[in-house]
Amino acid sequence: MVADCDIKGRTKGNKMSISSAAGEPQKIPRASKRVASRSTIKVFWTCTALVWGGVGVCAGLFFVGALDFVTSAKIGLYAISIWLNAWMLVFLLPQNKGRPRIDLYHDALVVWMLSYALTNALWEIPWVLFSPFVFENLNTLNDVVAHTEFMRDSPLNMYWWVLASFSSVDLRTVNHNSTFYALELYSFVNVLSVVFFFYLNKKRSPYRYLIPVLGSGEPVASTFIFSFSEVFAGFENMSGGVADTLLALLWTQYQYFLFPLIFGYLGVKLLMEDWRER
Repeated sequence: MVADCDIKGRTKGNKMSISSAAGEPQKIPRASKRVASRSTIKVFWTCTALVWGGVGVCAGLFFVGALDFVTSAKIGLYAISIWLNAWMLVFLLPQNKGRPRIDLYHDALVVWMLSYALTNALWEIPWVLFSPFVFENLNTLNDVVAHTEFMRDSPLNMYWWVLASFSSVDLRTVNHNSTFYALELYSFVNVLSVVFFFYLNKKRSPYRYLIPVLGSGEPVASTFIFSFSEVFAGFENMSGGVADTLLALLWTQYQYFLFPLIFGYLGVKLLMEDWRER
């Protein structure tokens, strides 16, 4: 009788214990801490300072009359296009030799996401916000160049140079092309996704690499539409010759087509590594 009561009591106690445990929220296990190496970040910000500083110098030379609008803008576009390849340096830096490859993947991803977000924040988002009000009745490159004196009239007026710079090769920047504008709206999503990735990474979430994996398709689709909508339109908005067309539709755009695919693949590798550790 006593034994029976004891068994029942323990059974009842076990049920209560199980019930109590079941009622507790299950914590998601944290992934390994990953932070881009100091040397990688230092090299990235050094390259960024040099390249973007160089673009600033081009703007300054335009302002004082040493360069014309088209030349200064094109040099800036070439420089930024080269800078967007900076993530490759992660695999070339001597100080990264011998580091685990999975850590190099993370570093390269961080550099790419930072550079991508910077172009969105420094040009695309301001352009989306202000271009509908800044540009009117601009149909040719000569129409843009006609505002040269206005831009040089005051340093404050150089905002016009920044927003109009891409028109040196592609007039969709200034003629209110609806397809161009709609695609650039994604710049807000891109910046928010980068911020969310760093938030998840700081929390060591095992889902952090879903951001580059799930987001890899959007830049690819957008870039395809961006370039081929102009091809199918017979290059009607291309303001220069073949070299300028290649700069507008290929050299400044292949990064947004190829690199997201690369980092979608590397993101899968990093995601699986996190999940294997759980």
